[in-house]
Amino acid sequence: MGRTRRGRWYGRARAAEPGLGECVRRWWPFAVGALAATGLLLGAYLWAPRKSGASVAAPGAVPRDAARPDAGVPFARPMASYTTRFQPGQPRVRNIELAAQALDGQVVRPGATFSFNKVVGPRTRRLGYVPAPAIMGSRLVKDVGGGICQVSTTLFNAVFRAGLDIRKSRAHTMWMPEYPEGREAAVAYPNLDFTWKNDTRAPVRIQVGYTGDSLTVSLWGHRRYEVRSRTSKRYGFSSYETGVGRGHRCVPMAGRKGFKIDVWRTLLAAGRQVRQEKFHTEYRPQPEVTCL
Repeated sequence: MGRTRRGRWYGRARAAEPGLGECVRRWWPFAVGALAATGLLLGAYLWAPRKSGASVAAPGAVPRDAARPDAGVPFARPMASYTTRFQPGQPRVRNIELAAQALDGQVVRPGATFSFNKVVGPRTRRLGYVPAPAIMGSRLVKDVGGGICQVSTTLFNAVFRAGLDIRKSRAHTMWMPEYPEGREAAVAYPNLDFTWKNDTRAPVRIQVGYTGDSLTVSLWGHRRYEVRSRTSKRYGFSSYETGVGRGHRCVPMAGRKGFKIDVWRTLLAAGRQVRQEKFHTEYRPQPEVTCL
């Protein structure tokens, strides 16, 4: 199985805040100054957009200013945005939120390559990640950090729409309804990564927001290309089998046929085609699994 891009083949995935001291002064000038400073800080806090969950700092992250989505990106404009949905209340939602918090606010400098695994880091219980269904080859099993690929896939589609240079990506071995066919990025720390390069002349800022049932990734910067895309119909179907699973990691599966699909992305500048990329994906059939 492989993904072809610009005539090259890409393999497929198998797959405590510090305390605040107080100081009381008797002299009114100090009081006035303190009130003024408090007012400014409160105004900034109320103006800044908020979302649920605490931010998680990523190793090597560029300092972030959450007050504006285009902070740190001079004269930035919306480049692209993409939203995926999920069923609320599932364990995987916790993993999605943690990865989204680590990703939000990252700035990719011109010419730099972004690595999902480097920014988000390892997915462990110590960092708050929990067991949830994850794709392992042709089966679903419960694994710590399961569901995080929804974040990488949502980012992939924003990057795809923005016309940025996709350097390394692999689709899952099985298609999941939460993801668009042939347009996804599976990740597994530390080896299976999703990377892309900022091939524009301005910084690109990543903004991530989520609700109880949706995730949205937006990119701010300066678009270099106009993007057009098309997707083929499914072809090359393969039938699925039935099986039995045992143990606490087993996940029931309804069964789904495998198929192949192609996606083309065309990049244009001033109305003229610069290049066309082909993403070829082969999805394995998903067996019908009963857990005992």
